[in-house]
Amino acid sequence: MKKGIRLILAATGAVLLASQVAGCSAMLPGGIGKCDITIDYPHGSTRKAGYIDGKGKMTCTIYKGHKITGASIETRLQKWSGKAWVTVGGTAATTKVGTVKNGVTYTGVSGFIVCQKGTFRTQSRGTASLDGAPGKSSEWATTNDDQNKGVKNPCEKPLKVVNVR
Repeated sequence: MKKGIRLILAATGAVLLASQVAGCSAMLPGGIGKCDITIDYPHGSTRKAGYIDGKGKMTCTIYKGHKITGASIETRLQKWSGKAWVTVGGTAATTKVGTVKNGVTYTGVSGFIVCQKGTFRTQSRGTASLDGAPGKSSEWATTNDDQNKGVKNPCEKPLKVVNVR
């Protein structure tokens, strides 16, 4: 029930590039590392009872001799308004990581909102610096990479994934 994005860290210009994948992807020529982002469906929070949250998680593979620093994971909850997805609270929550360790998973949590009826989705994106060169932010990725799906009443179990269109 998670969607994955792979950020490939390429040696050329030391820029963080984003590429959405559905499974494994080949390393870009000259690639020297990669970061995978997975996104959880919105759900009843286990940290704050009576609230909805969503999570974006980043795990990086760093090849010998290179360093990833200044990483951030932006995560936001969106609610279906009947016509469009609207970010709850208007902004994304940002989780910062100073120095990224090889193979460690870092979690960004959206803002918490009180449990309520409606259809919600989680979006997340990441950025980092490679060997001191700032990277570009990835595109917003959506749970299950489907713009037409969300979770109906996320505090209720089991989670119900529904089409909004």
